Amino acid sequence: MRQLKLIITILFLLLAISACSEDNPVENEAADPAEGLTKIAEYSFSDTLATLYTDAEIETGYCKFYLKLTKVSDNSPIENAAVSMKTLMDMGTMKHSSPMENPASNHAVNGLFECAAVFIMSGMWEVTFVINEGSEFTTSLDVSATERVRNIVGSDDKTYFVTLIEPMKPLVGMNDFEVCVHQRESMTSFPAVEDVNIVMTPSMPSMGHGSPNNENPVHKQNGHYLGKVNFTMTGDWLVELYLSRADSLLVTSFDITL
Repeated sequence: MRQLKLIITILFLLLAISACSEDNPVENEAADPAEGLTKIAEYSFSDTLATLYTDAEIETGYCKFYLKLTKVSDNSPIENAAVSMKTLMDMGTMKHSSPMENPASNHAVNGLFECAAVFIMSGMWEVTFVINEGSEFTTSLDVSATERVRNIVGSDDKTYFVTLIEPMKPLVGMNDFEVCVHQRESMTSFPAVEDVNIVMTPSMPSMGHGSPNNENPVHKQNGHYLGKVNFTMTGDWLVELYLSRADSLLVTSFDITL
């Protein structure tokens, strides 16, 4: 009798364990690093599958790209590769590139190689990704217009691009404020500018007031400047930026609506 009870108990435990294992996914199953991203292109070469993703609409301004590399023969991720990108807009009578940011290293971050481009005007662009200097693929992108990038000629007669990155979804209260600054050296060279001083003045023209406790953007890396902007109420705000660099002064502004 005692042995029968023991057998019944063991069977019950085995059934419980089996049920739990069916209800719960395998814990160490790798998550897809591209989950939540939008696939925009795919290209195969040799034993490699390159899949390109983005996390937002393709618009003028700062646009991030994520490249996932997979070994076709065994479907394993490729974590080390030299990845770079090129942009081109062919306007018929002229061609030009745009500011770009290549991956910080040859090692994927969370399974993805992250790049970025600042599309300085709307229209059709060609974006080319080069992998290990031996393989490349090009995709065409229809870039829609926004008001998030400004083309400014400074008092030094040089052309600069100031791009609003954050806030993308402004809220009442304190918001992260981020811009990136690039200079046009030629039609194919747009280096990041890392030595400007920025004074930010937010105001609400319709109400005749500004806001307190704002923090001027300061340089962090690669021409990116981070600060804080305080929107005290909903409505239309004007954020004016005064950028000084050596003997040059640049003035621009962004309209932000809550």
